[in-house]
Amino acid sequence: MLRSTLLGLLSLAAVAGLPASAGADVFGGISLVSESHVQQADYAHDPAISGNGRYVAFDGSFGGVTGVWRRDLQTGAVEEVAAGDAELPSISGDGRFISFTTTAPLTRGDDNEGPDVYVRDMGIHSTQPCTGPLSEEEPPCPFALASAVDGGEEALGYEQSSEPRSYGSIAGGRYALSADGRRVLFMTTAVSDLIGPRPPAAPSTPSLQLAVRDLDTRSTTLVTGAREGGAVAGGAVYQPGGVVPPFRVVEGYGASAALGGSISADGTTVAWLGQNIGRQVPLLPGETLPGNYTEPLWRRVSDGPGSGTLRITGGSDPSAPACIASGEGALPAGEPSLSDPCQGPFGTLIEKTAQGTWSGGTGDVVPRLSGDGYTVAFLANAPLVVFGANFGRSENHSDLYVVDMHAGSTRTQALRPLTELASGQSADLATNAPIVDLGISPDGKQIAFTTKRTVFPLGAPAYVSTPAAVPGLSELFDVDLADQTLTRVSQGYEGGAGEHPHLPKPTGEDPYLLPGDGALSPSFSGDGNLLAFSSTAANLAYGDGNTPPLGHENKIVDGGDAFVVPRVTFASAAPAQELSPAPSPPPLSIPWRLSATALSRRDGSVLLEVAVPASGLLRATARGVVVSTVTSRVRGRRRSRRVAAVHALASRSAKPAAPVVTPIVLRLTPRYRKLALGRTGLSATVTIVFAASGHASLRTTLEVRFKSIHAARRRARSSRGARR
Repeated sequence: MLRSTLLGLLSLAAVAGLPASAGADVFGGISLVSESHVQQADYAHDPAISGNGRYVAFDGSFGGVTGVWRRDLQTGAVEEVAAGDAELPSISGDGRFISFTTTAPLTRGDDNEGPDVYVRDMGIHSTQPCTGPLSEEEPPCPFALASAVDGGEEALGYEQSSEPRSYGSIAGGRYALSADGRRVLFMTTAVSDLIGPRPPAAPSTPSLQLAVRDLDTRSTTLVTGAREGGAVAGGAVYQPGGVVPPFRVVEGYGASAALGGSISADGTTVAWLGQNIGRQVPLLPGETLPGNYTEPLWRRVSDGPGSGTLRITGGSDPSAPACIASGEGALPAGEPSLSDPCQGPFGTLIEKTAQGTWSGGTGDVVPRLSGDGYTVAFLANAPLVVFGANFGRSENHSDLYVVDMHAGSTRTQALRPLTELASGQSADLATNAPIVDLGISPDGKQIAFTTKRTVFPLGAPAYVSTPAAVPGLSELFDVDLADQTLTRVSQGYEGGAGEHPHLPKPTGEDPYLLPGDGALSPSFSGDGNLLAFSSTAANLAYGDGNTPPLGHENKIVDGGDAFVVPRVTFASAAPAQELSPAPSPPPLSIPWRLSATALSRRDGSVLLEVAVPASGLLRATARGVVVSTVTSRVRGRRRSRRVAAVHALASRSAKPAAPVVTPIVLRLTPRYRKLALGRTGLSATVTIVFAASGHASLRTTLEVRFKSIHAARRRARSSRGARR
């Protein structure tokens, strides 16, 4: 597939000259990465960019050869890392080392049939396996086996299954390798001898365990240990449906399976979505959780064997000082409340059949770590307690959160939502589409995610770019935690949304049926100025030539490609200097807090008076339970039922310029305005969020009632007239 690459090379040359600052929230043109000087990849997935921003590793097919590849963004050269079924690469900070998973035996110690995790040294210019007879003149081996026994170079032994080539050890793409390329995180998908006996005894370590391999010391360390010692029976890592994931070549574009956990760039910390939580972390004294209960977990592996696993967030918070002081044994039954000192931020036990922060559905559930491991970004579809039990949960949606793991905060204080549903209409993609994939910059200040959602109601991060007119392919977004902004990154080279040929659909129906169709796999360079991702969109870079024809059925030629987009930075202008009078004495310090009062007004609106501590962005959103009648026809008969759901009723923003009491008038949207005319009006919960640069966002809630007094008086006058 020959094609000109001049445009792409010019774009990448401009990328290489970008300054190091990452303060802007503007992104430049998108460049195609999955191509060489002479041809474009048949398809490409799972890109991972090196910390220095020079190399991008990805898996896919080049000239009919499948495997993992590395693109040099400076020279445009594409090199083979490993061929065959190799996939899911992670890359070191300098681009020299690349980890991947394959069933091919590449070293002498790999004598099992199952998949194993390897690291390729790109400084050794050979792709040949090192499996032949040992020779004194043998050159250095380009491959190192990571899923190996502790202290040795032999591959782990696995319990035999009906599919021996599908189960063994695997590593997730983008987040399995430390920045120096010497520590690798992998997960076992079969019963192994990770910590169990070696042959001739049978492997005894349960599957779904995480381990870190140090390539320099040849040590393999269990990460997901049980509190009482040893591995976690039944598996420590969550897998959808409780099914151990087999290793198979991905057929067609889509989100890769959630594989294990992530390791921080400095190699100190590991995070994962856990199951069998009670075996891994402390619970409340009287708390019992089922094995399929899920929560994201975190461990500082650099602290040695004695370091314990911690809960990132979840339903209860046994470590909160107020909880410890209360002596509470278990969370009370019924609706959760943040007034309980032991309650965590999520209502994880509201539904007995789907417990935990994640209950299945669309989205990569592996938590992502900043370079030092202390900032964690993750997805959850459990309801926040602040929204109440009626908010419910749905596998059709998920939201993005970030947590600061430094000591000193409760789990509720440490949590920050980055996205929030904009309506109670679960089938509405614009307001409720799931967050599909995510990535975090090494400094923890940038978080990228992909979704079909187009409406983002949170006041912080504030949405600053133009949304797509209607939901289509998944788009790439970037959250700047320092600037409190949310920016849409992906767009066609002529403007507008990313797209590819598709069969026509009626108005209102999703023309792209796969949740992962579109942007996936965001990956940041070390300074956060380059963002790599994959997408099936055919209009992101001019000359994209591997788009399948309209109505295609071929699952291999899927049109997926790897791309890179630069953050645009602006040189700061030198300020004019002049002498000024001595400054006035500093004003009295203003407490950093948010307070508000509410008043129901005669016309059915609600007046909020909000005291803010500084200039910034203020947003108030009212939500309430609305009961509607749903009519259906069953066997020729009309049946009606009443359904209650939480809906967004009103929203308003303001930008106070100084510490001041700011008035905000909330008026019901036209759809719900008549509900204020009833005798009792319409009750709602107002969430007020204030964001200012350099400070943590403030949040408070008020109970209000929208009630039209004028309407009540008119009814009274009509009633008196009728009696006369």
